Amino acid sequence: MIKTKEAELTSAVLMYAIRCIAEGDFAALRQMQVGNREIEAMKSIGIRDLFHAGSLRSHCVSIELNRDVFWSMIRYMKDQSEVDDHVQVLIERDAPFEMLREFYGMSTREYTRRRRERSDLTNAGRPHEPTDEEADRLWDEWHSVTEKDANGRLTDIGSYVSLSEKLSIPMRSIWLLTERWIANDRELGRSKPG
Repeated sequence: MIKTKEAELTSAVLMYAIRCIAEGDFAALRQMQVGNREIEAMKSIGIRDLFHAGSLRSHCVSIELNRDVFWSMIRYMKDQSEVDDHVQVLIERDAPFEMLREFYGMSTREYTRRRRERSDLTNAGRPHEPTDEEADRLWDEWHSVTEKDANGRLTDIGSYVSLSEKLSIPMRSIWLLTERWIANDRELGRSKPG
């Protein structure tokens, strides 16, 4: 049986309504103009009934687009795509787990999965200790960036990427040093580590 677009719409709405009934979300059903008689009828719909709905050539729903919600959804989807792109760049640049957890709330499972998808990454572990010359260059650049949050971290994750590119220092090393400096500043109240 070839499912029509009308049948797909009807099946999707019925499944949504049945889920609302199962979860006790009758307010959502009322918003859809579903009354008590329709709720009782939907309670008796089985799998076989949904299968037969696949041959329908019309639908029983009236759809109206809520433009405010629609544009909020579009912005949200675009924002999430942008976050996914940023995370992918950071993974490609071998950013440490702690950085991704801090900025994006990434779990260790997600971090490991994304790294496994890349065959060109180093083994996770202790980052390379930068040379004194690299540390000095990073120190100068680090303090020239003024957009930092209350914890002392750069507010724009792209700034970390820029530092890595500009100084040719691995992202792991940048995170290691800057986190060390931030911790020193917090503990000792100094503006520059000794």
